[in-house]
Amino acid sequence: MGLNQQSASELTRLGERLKKNLNAIFAELPVTASTINGLTNYLDYHRSNSQRIFNAKKAATGEQVLLQLPGIKALEEFICKLQPHISESNHQQLSQACHLFGESIKTYASSHADLKRQLKQIHEPNTDELPHQQDKRAQLFYAAKSLLGFSIEHIFSTYVLTLQSQDSDFLQEIAMISKKGIKRQRGAPPFVQFYTHPHPSDFKKPKLLSSSSKINADEFTIGIAGEFSTDGLERAYSSYSPSNSGIVFDDLANTPTFDATFIFNNPDELVNPLTHQNQCSSTSISIKNPAKRLTLLVLVDKAIDRSSNVNVGCYHGNQKVEEGKLNVSDMWTERLPDFPELSIISLQNPHNLLNKDQQMQAKLKYLLNYANLDEERFVCYLMDVEYPIWSATYRIYFEHR
Repeated sequence: MGLNQQSASELTRLGERLKKNLNAIFAELPVTASTINGLTNYLDYHRSNSQRIFNAKKAATGEQVLLQLPGIKALEEFICKLQPHISESNHQQLSQACHLFGESIKTYASSHADLKRQLKQIHEPNTDELPHQQDKRAQLFYAAKSLLGFSIEHIFSTYVLTLQSQDSDFLQEIAMISKKGIKRQRGAPPFVQFYTHPHPSDFKKPKLLSSSSKINADEFTIGIAGEFSTDGLERAYSSYSPSNSGIVFDDLANTPTFDATFIFNNPDELVNPLTHQNQCSSTSISIKNPAKRLTLLVLVDKAIDRSSNVNVGCYHGNQKVEEGKLNVSDMWTERLPDFPELSIISLQNPHNLLNKDQQMQAKLKYLLNYANLDEERFVCYLMDVEYPIWSATYRIYFEHR
């Protein structure tokens, strides 16, 4: 029959289901079976197939799970050898998913290898089409800019996720959202900065920060970074909208284009995956106004990163995911067919994208100085998108194991 986009999407979801099954199974196995050699010895299973199982378990996307898995015969042997060591429920779920995988091979391909070849053809980017994808996003940018009378040249968003000393149940999230080249036409909606955390009842206005300002770690705060914002932004603050957690600003007099940089400290909303039962957490930025460029950085404490798999996606709409209920197996439902590239960078490398831009480098240094954090404590994930899709959400999410 062969694969089309719909059948490929179904297989991607099957791969995500298989990965979830594998994670549940490894949670039941002893620690000694958590390496390739350990699994090989524990189950008396072929080493190369053990390696394929681990590659599938660590794969970032559903289709990559299917590309890494061993053949059906080897999977059936794996399931048989697992049976005495895992619960009946997990054994049954893995058996059902592998059966569906075998049926998919019969339906869409002449062999396992043929299915892999077809999946690669569909999911590997066609370099001839990539400029066209950017052109389409650019067309949407200019159309939305014209419609709304509002645009932003560059959104630079940085999230720092670290462990707390005061409360082990939550992560400390410190975020910088910096918008450069904000331009409003007359009659356009006002400039509003949103944040997902509900503001405290005594919130009056954002604080004006300077390079000497320091964090109050146990208090939710919003600050305007004066060094990276147009003069007078703090005086243009108008009101707070509690229905959508938005802070509203009046026009800046005689300033057709302006910059705005905010720092948020959020100590009590993101649960700690090392102490909580949730299996997934995420950071995201919603493109509520047309923007030419988005740069999203996530700095993750190495203690968290060691026990996590990271992925990225672009999703319909701007809805907030309820904390503690995010599930990797559900992340495909609103995903758009636009796949931003995610890379790991070293902050010490002078040749990475961040360090090639002195202003982005200065903003990150400012944020870490404000938060009293050492950059060597973190793993840094970077996403850079030209013409991010208006009214979409770009999300970097972590599956914890």
